[in-house]
Amino acid sequence: MSEIEFVTARDLARTYDGGSYRDAWEAVEQYREAARYANTHDAGSSAAASALDLPRSRLRTWVDDGGKPDVVRGIDTARKHGWLECTTDDDVFTALNALVANVFAGGAIAEQYYRPSFALNHLGEDSHVIDALELAGVDYQIVDDRDGRADEVRPTEDGTVLGRVLAVLGAPVGPKADQDISLPTYLVTGPDVRETFVYAYLENRAVKHDGKDTLTVREKRNDDYLAGLAAVINDVAGGGVKRGEEFITISAEAARSLGTVR
Repeated sequence: MSEIEFVTARDLARTYDGGSYRDAWEAVEQYREAARYANTHDAGSSAAASALDLPRSRLRTWVDDGGKPDVVRGIDTARKHGWLECTTDDDVFTALNALVANVFAGGAIAEQYYRPSFALNHLGEDSHVIDALELAGVDYQIVDDRDGRADEVRPTEDGTVLGRVLAVLGAPVGPKADQDISLPTYLVTGPDVRETFVYAYLENRAVKHDGKDTLTVREKRNDDYLAGLAAVINDVAGGGVKRGEEFITISAEAARSLGTVR
């Protein structure tokens, strides 16, 4: 099923406010139409506006001044990084999958501007989320001194576009405690995809116990999400995972079979 492509330009456009347009995709279509006409006919905004029956004030910014709608800039940025139409065979999808898992397990995407942030686990700057950000091709900064809370890593340049891409893939936007969340639908595409998600998730959320190999995950989330999460972990571990009201317990044998939880 690796031929499935994730995150189309239209998908990404849906995360933008349409403003005066019917929706943000209409802005993309109008921009492309105006740019195509201007390039083909070597025309300025006046001629393009007359030919396309669009407001010259809008086309002046695009055709004469070289401007673009925010949604078009976002699509261009996502395409530059390889985030658009990637498949499960692409390394960049592996990175995005791990980052989605990190949003669920210890991160967040702000409702305003889709800014993502990720809590660093006990490994600090050796956390896998750093590797995922580097594989996704984005710069980042580490934020510490957070009044006892875990240090965070935050993408810098192009971070808000990354947040939109992760949201399209199924990462929750806004406070997770305030909403019913569900696992990404793309997890059905194959075992390797589920493995990456589960390993990234457990490195942030799994708790070890002295003298035991058993792991526990505590999540105060809606019932469907907990059931789905337990099922995915159980699938990757090959059994030995049980779900309680707010806990998922991973048996010692299952924890050993997972192996990569450090």
